Amino acid sequence: MTADRPKQTWLEVVSDALKELGGEAHLSEISSLLESHPKTATNPTWRDTIRRVVRQYSAFEPVPPARSGRYRLVEKEEARLSEQQLPATNSITDHSAAQGMLVALGNTYGYETFVPKSDQTSRRFQESPLSELVSVRDVSTVFSSSNLRQVALIDVLWLEEDEDGLFPVAAFEVEHSTRITDGLNRLLKIPKRYSTQLFVVGPTQEEARLFEQRVGQAPFRDHRDRFAFRPYAQLEQLFNAAIRHRALQAGFGVVERWKRYGAVWDGLR
Repeated sequence: MTADRPKQTWLEVVSDALKELGGEAHLSEISSLLESHPKTATNPTWRDTIRRVVRQYSAFEPVPPARSGRYRLVEKEEARLSEQQLPATNSITDHSAAQGMLVALGNTYGYETFVPKSDQTSRRFQESPLSELVSVRDVSTVFSSSNLRQVALIDVLWLEEDEDGLFPVAAFEVEHSTRITDGLNRLLKIPKRYSTQLFVVGPTQEEARLFEQRVGQAPFRDHRDRFAFRPYAQLEQLFNAAIRHRALQAGFGVVERWKRYGAVWDGLR
């Protein structure tokens, strides 16, 4: 195996191992190959970590029959926002479009992305199910306690990985209707130790007004500085600016620094 690269994650380590093994292998083969890897020296439960990684990330899929212990690497085409033949200006028409834009932006910025399991199959963006856009299929091991299970129902999570696993760096509740309180309650379930940015995204001034009203009430007022409201129009502007930026970037011929170190995901498919 190659030497550990700067800030290399377990996702990248396991992906490299599967590539070296031909794209498909049994967990025992992956473990044997990684036994002498530098990351295993500092992680006494590294075998469990490998098992978690192949089950958690959508970059891997199990090979039939069920519980065979074999996994394959899912090759994703490196797709850039500028290559999708998207309209020059994209508008948010419903809840799914807002979710899709947030997932695409998270991928583009180099984060791992997640939406609730039910939304992965029931919601679509740019004619693709969200399951094909997110990089994490399951966060049950991240938010395993009963108090944290509601976190897995937050509309969009951007995550990073450290030696202990994934953790949320930004969380978004899309309020296409006016159920602001439910979204705020879910966001508040994220422990403060993560320093997660908490956003409510909504279409109209009515949602903005309700947001300001709710965060001034208990239990949210004690956490007022953790929350921010963003209108659909601002999300649309950011997404469309990202499309223009990726087109210019591709034309210039430069890539992000993090891509040089084996990042698997590269934005919107």
